[in-house]
Amino acid sequence: MEEDELELEWKDFLAVGVPEMDAEHQKFILRVNELNSAIVAAKDKPTVRHALELMLAEAASHFEHEEQLLSKWKYPEAANHAAKHAKLAAHFGNLLREFEQAEFSFVWAVKGLQVKQLLVKHLLQEDLKYRGFLQSQQGKR
Repeated sequence: MEEDELELEWKDFLAVGVPEMDAEHQKFILRVNELNSAIVAAKDKPTVRHALELMLAEAASHFEHEEQLLSKWKYPEAANHAAKHAKLAAHFGNLLREFEQAEFSFVWAVKGLQVKQLLVKHLLQEDLKYRGFLQSQQGKR
């Protein structure tokens, strides 16, 4: 399988309609692709760790920013969305610990790919849920 076959590409259907949030989501896709590249190219553990930590740090920052905006705009599911972020962050912490303890490259590659999968799933299943609400609020913000 070619590396570019594993790359994610930003598509308009992923947009939530808020330029700053869409820019953050686009950056996620870039970070996911960087992690994919490091894993597919069988880079060493420190290189994969760096890509993983960078993606997780940006995820934490994005989660906080997104929660602030959803609360500000009175999204009815804001608390539920924040709870999903907290659950994801805890899961990421566990996966990062497992990654650190793993001695074999295939094990830590799997952990890295699990983080990627969770982030992409969250974007597709959770973040797109508030798109309709935000679009209905255009002009009210």
